[in-house]
Amino acid sequence: MIKVLILGTSGMLGKVIYNTLKQNKKIKVYHTGKIKRKVELTSKINFLKFIKKNNPNLIINCIGFTNIDKCEKNKIYSKIINFKILRDLFRLKKNNKLNFDLIQISTDQFYYQKNLEKSNENSKLFLINTYCKHKRMAEKVSLKNKALVLRTNFFGKSKSKNKSFSDWVVKSFKSNNKFNLFDDIFFNPLSMKTISKIILQIIIKKQFIFSGIYNLGTKNGIYKNIFAKSIARKLKIYHSNYSDINVSKVLKVKRSKNMCMDVKKFEEKFNIKLPSIEKEINSEVKNYL
Repeated sequence: MIKVLILGTSGMLGKVIYNTLKQNKKIKVYHTGKIKRKVELTSKINFLKFIKKNNPNLIINCIGFTNIDKCEKNKIYSKIINFKILRDLFRLKKNNKLNFDLIQISTDQFYYQKNLEKSNENSKLFLINTYCKHKRMAEKVSLKNKALVLRTNFFGKSKSKNKSFSDWVVKSFKSNNKFNLFDDIFFNPLSMKTISKIILQIIIKKQFIFSGIYNLGTKNGIYKNIFAKSIARKLKIYHSNYSDINVSKVLKVKRSKNMCMDVKKFEEKFNIKLPSIEKEINSEVKNYL
């Protein structure tokens, strides 16, 4: 029996991962609260008691303050959530001789290639905002402690109070209000459902002992506005009450416009074939019907 503790189960991805893992009889899964936190992770004493009580073989860190604009306005909170909780966890592990592996959920926001080129794990990183800086700090402490880091971007029907990009797309097209779609942001996200299934495979095969950084996304990329229109058309809610616009004309904080990742390293190391973005959209649309 593999004991897995998921941090961030009140969030979108953490909740989906929890629901996926708990269905497998070979895994005993623990959580920190599915609606709200049942343990204060910023309290080292409470955090340590919680870990000792559950004694996990693996911890999956899905905690994240992901709103880039809000991170810029509240840098202290961003640092606590996106870096300090993880750093303190590793300190607790060392000081108390705890024995667990860790999977860190990271981001594709570091990448900013030109001409729609894909970035691999060795590509230059662009730490152009507070969110990126703190997530990179989390990556560094993860690598120092031999953790598995998955850089990813996700979408899908949310089961939490937080809403995904695809949730926003569906809501916007169902509304009569005019809205904007970004025509200059290129990415290759996976559905939360697919990421959860992949993590399940990694756990069953005990591949979570692999340390290092891996890109986890679809084989090919798509512009965000085309992604949104594709979902709307498949759900038969498409209308033309929107504007295709550059992100910089709407949002002030600098961010990447090409997060598209090369995923060959992940496929080869974990022996998992990743899907196309078209297949992911078709699969996830069913959850909205």
